[in-house]
Amino acid sequence: MLPESDEGTKGLEKEEKQNGTPKEEKAKGKKRAASPEGLLQPVKLGKSELYKVPTNEELSHLKETENLFHSNLLRLQIEELLKEVTLKEKRKQRIEAFLHEISALLNNIPEVPARDITDQSWLPTGVKVPILQLPFKVKGKFRFLPPAQVKVVGSYLLGTCNKPEVNVDVAVIMPKDVFQEKDNLNQRYHRKRALYLVHLAQHLAETNRFGSVAFAYQNGNHLKPIVLLQPQGKDAKTVRVRLHACPAPGVFRPLRLHPSKNNIRTAWFTEKDSPETGVAEPPTPHYNNSILWDLVMETNLLYLSEVASAFRGFQGGVALLKVWLRQRELHQGLGCFNGFMASMLVGYLLATHKISKMMSAYQVLRNALHFLATTDLTTAGISLSKDREPSLPSLTDFHQAFQVVFVDSSGLVNLCADMTANTYKQVQFEARQSMEILDDKRVDGFQLLFMTQKPLVRTFDHVFHLPHVSKLQAACKKMQLLNALMDRGGNYVAAILPFFLSLLERGLARRLVLLAHQLPQTQPWSIRVDPPKHKDISSLSFGLLLNLDFANSVLERGPEADQDEAMEFRQFWGERSELRRFQDGVICEAVLWDAANLCQKRLIPEQIIRHILKLHLDIPETSISYVGALLEPLIKLGREPAGTGEEEMVSLIRSYDDLSRKLWHLEGSLRYTETFPPVPVKPDYTFHGKIKDRASFLPVAEKPCPAYVAPIKVICQMEGSGQWPRNKEAIQCIKAAFQMQLAEVLNQQHHLLCRPAATYTDIHKDGYVFRLQVAYHREPQILKELVTPEGMLKYQDTPESQQLQLETLHLPFLTSSLQQQYPAFSGSCRLAKRWINAQLLSDSLTEEAVDLLAAFLFLSPAPFTAPSSPQVGFLRFLHLLATFDWKNSPLLVNLNGDLKGENSGTVFQPICPCFYYPVPSTRW
Repeated sequence: MLPESDEGTKGLEKEEKQNGTPKEEKAKGKKRAASPEGLLQPVKLGKSELYKVPTNEELSHLKETENLFHSNLLRLQIEELLKEVTLKEKRKQRIEAFLHEISALLNNIPEVPARDITDQSWLPTGVKVPILQLPFKVKGKFRFLPPAQVKVVGSYLLGTCNKPEVNVDVAVIMPKDVFQEKDNLNQRYHRKRALYLVHLAQHLAETNRFGSVAFAYQNGNHLKPIVLLQPQGKDAKTVRVRLHACPAPGVFRPLRLHPSKNNIRTAWFTEKDSPETGVAEPPTPHYNNSILWDLVMETNLLYLSEVASAFRGFQGGVALLKVWLRQRELHQGLGCFNGFMASMLVGYLLATHKISKMMSAYQVLRNALHFLATTDLTTAGISLSKDREPSLPSLTDFHQAFQVVFVDSSGLVNLCADMTANTYKQVQFEARQSMEILDDKRVDGFQLLFMTQKPLVRTFDHVFHLPHVSKLQAACKKMQLLNALMDRGGNYVAAILPFFLSLLERGLARRLVLLAHQLPQTQPWSIRVDPPKHKDISSLSFGLLLNLDFANSVLERGPEADQDEAMEFRQFWGERSELRRFQDGVICEAVLWDAANLCQKRLIPEQIIRHILKLHLDIPETSISYVGALLEPLIKLGREPAGTGEEEMVSLIRSYDDLSRKLWHLEGSLRYTETFPPVPVKPDYTFHGKIKDRASFLPVAEKPCPAYVAPIKVICQMEGSGQWPRNKEAIQCIKAAFQMQLAEVLNQQHHLLCRPAATYTDIHKDGYVFRLQVAYHREPQILKELVTPEGMLKYQDTPESQQLQLETLHLPFLTSSLQQQYPAFSGSCRLAKRWINAQLLSDSLTEEAVDLLAAFLFLSPAPFTAPSSPQVGFLRFLHLLATFDWKNSPLLVNLNGDLKGENSGTVFQPICPCFYYPVPSTRW
């Protein structure tokens, strides 16, 4: 099963080169030689070739491009991506040479006489068994025999082994004589498997032919160690070979490993002398599945080989799915959706005629994403098995044992056994988002799907970590999860995780759109080091995608007091639950959370999580690291209670609305984007006195300086009329007269303190100072008028006209309802401005530019959802500045949705600055 050497192919190529090239090749060589050195010249085609009828393949190619791709560019990008991730032939040759060397070494390993499994004195000094042997006492004998076979399995033979991480899986088949009857019980198989790998690793390490020999866990499973081998020297990064020890066919009877069967005895696991009488042993489906996985490895490989050989789009489609999964960090760890599952999914789609053998890689990707987006494997599992034997477990049997069900071609193994329902929901959510992106002609689907990474901290609104994973061990005991611990081989993190997630989902309920978790990948370790323990996981991370409609609600309303569910509600919420009478007269159980301002309301999910984990799992608050508002103190105002300024902005808007509902507001404070919004200041007459006959205050010399009140700019747009003059000096005079008249009217009719000037009027109201300016919509056009010496009238932009046009025409687009649609817009924009000022970049990037960039993150959030917390919005702002191609691409800020797909391409001008962000009003 190892790949054959292609020395014959090399010799054939060499012979062709020595025999010379055909005349056509010589002619081309002469043309290239005549061209300047290092430059590729276009190939000249004759008339017959240039206008010949396209072939059927070319017609199919053109039709597919027209029907499937928004543009030919997307097709070219996908083709280039596939070329980039596909292994080159030269690299394959080095890999195959390395595999042949490994195979020869494995077949020459000497035997080891039979000993008790617990008698490990035969192990070389310093070499450690790569499995946690708890409890240590186990029956049975172990005898090492050379491998019955060494086979390359997995993606390499299928042609779906892609860069950047090139892993080649090799199955080392352990002979039948290694095993005894009942080795399926009490981890005997896993102990023998680990001892077999120890002997292999020690023998290979002694040859000194490898750059690295280490142990690792297979997909994060602590019961399934593997051996990692890497070449020496410059080839160290060429490939990483993973050795899997598998039993020979027929060692175990599949019926004994049915999901409903028990293969871990409670008395053995708890180290009791005798089992309890009259107590049935619980099923161990995950344990059974881990053994069956090794049994059917070759069966699944043969199935995929048949699919790949008759399906031209298989390799490319699986490669695109792997890239898609990698960018979303779904491809590794316990319970991940890895490349093998992606290959099996494509095989299932072909078997069920959801895709055809003639489809391209892009069509395979689209159909796979559509299937994932529309199929819920947590309630309706799928199976690749064609047999309907009564002895095989049914889908119902699998659903009773596992949260997600995808049965392999043998009908015995659930490929998604370790996957939680939340992980699959995350895959579903990402697939739905990706389909929307592919169907949207206005966005660069290739960049968003395959080139943009989606780490946890930028994808989810709130993130929290459990750095002390050992606390979960006591939580398992409190929740009485002994059966789950036995099934998971003592891994208390994997045992409690499904219960942990269901507890959080119940507590957060409608506040959540998606709850995701991330188990860190255990790093490989030396063969002379003890294997990592369950508590050695760095931290367990969780991401919350919040529902904006309910996330900040301070009240959790429960059932009525006389209903049966009331007791269950009280038990779940503990002492936080209390009886309350609502306005409709109903008395219900309810939970009220403490929140004095919007900043604290955003952290209500944190209060819920800390309370639930402390109440039900005894996890102290100090063991929870919550990252939800880490940066918000930077925009807090120095007041008590400390808020982040949202309430002050609302007060300011109300005062403005009361002043006039017909004025056009353009100031950042009125757009909710001022870094530190002004607070109302009442004049203290002991600090300054009023000047007679003038609307002014004069500070008293003996007193401290009074508080500064920042003016808030307001534009009053005048109606058009034919009576307006066309001379700019006359317009300025009319505007100045209007300022004086407006100040007089406001003072007499509304008793407001006003201070008129030639170009504005300051109005003091509710502790704020509004600086009102008058604007005439034709004034920018008049300022552009220029009379030539010949007497002709021309229109030419001037700095004065551009500034006035910016203030009266373009900036109003920023006063949209973004804050009403996205409550996190204000905080995100203000954090961004705080950072810009801290980096001394405010002279280079204006406040209006920052407002536009922040608006882009909310209007065009793909491949993410719109931020629901200021912190996530700020992190995406930094990532946008760091990664966007400002030199070659414009950043389209589609305010109010005015920029449609058909005219979005017109905004890119041949000559434009490197930092160019057009809005709908600038598209022409």
